[in-house]
Amino acid sequence: MRALSISEGRKRLFELRDQVVTDHDQVILTHKNGNVVLISMEEWESYQETQRILKDKQTMKALIQSFEDHDAGTKLGKSINEH
Repeated sequence: MRALSISEGRKRLFELRDQVVTDHDQVILTHKNGNVVLISMEEWESYQETQRILKDKQTMKALIQSFEDHDAGTKLGKSINEH
């Protein structure tokens, strides 16, 4: 991740867009009134999905239970190789 001024970012916007979309990189755009981060839409959607999962108590409970079952050696359902 690199940082550059928002003025420089404005000049190089299309190049930066290619960089964040193709390389899955992030760019910090700095300004005296606050900084922003340029990320791809794919990465943004991933962050949003993670936030939804973390806020969903039922999903988190099921996820934690699955880790506990795994650690305890409890088998629920079929393995990936079973049909």
